[in-house]
Amino acid sequence: MIIHEKFIWLHFPKCAGTKIEHLFAKYLSNLPSVVQDVIDPADHSASWHDSIADREARDTNFHLGDRVVICSIRQLPSWLESRYSFEKKRNPHLPHQPQDLLEGKFLEGDGYKNHADYYPRKYLPEALLNSGKIRFIRTEFFQKDFTSVFGDYLDLSTIPESEYASKENASTRALPPDVKTALYNNEALYSLCPYWKKCEALAYKT
Repeated sequence: MIIHEKFIWLHFPKCAGTKIEHLFAKYLSNLPSVVQDVIDPADHSASWHDSIADREARDTNFHLGDRVVICSIRQLPSWLESRYSFEKKRNPHLPHQPQDLLEGKFLEGDGYKNHADYYPRKYLPEALLNSGKIRFIRTEFFQKDFTSVFGDYLDLSTIPESEYASKENASTRALPPDVKTALYNNEALYSLCPYWKKCEALAYKT
């Protein structure tokens, strides 16, 4: 989470969040108006992945107030592929089933079979979606959205143009080619993940 007097940025997993964290840490950390969570792999609470509700429960002095929420997002097939590849590399001992992705499902690090809709419901609950105080940074349009959204609140001139092109924490693709083709051509996927569909439609204006 990155906290500013006018916005809160949420680190939605596998949506270029580590890239955003690194850009802020390297080029914007000296701004007194910005407070950035420290990414600490030893912190099993994973507070840098907090939702608004998580942070309010963790810290009674924290309140969203009138601030805008900025959240990263990406299109569902791409997110599922990235999530699968990440977990397969991190936890190769788990019985990952790539076909589960066709139903929007995947294994978490603890072996729990989760569903894609869990994450947008966590970070983008109905009340927030309906508030009109949400802005998106789409992974597929990273530089454009990063500069447009954060540029309304911060001076980004210290960030070199070349920095936007490189990726951070990218997972080696592990999805079998036949499953990948089926995933990206699965017309039923969004009907199985209706909340993701709703959030994606808002972010991509489709």
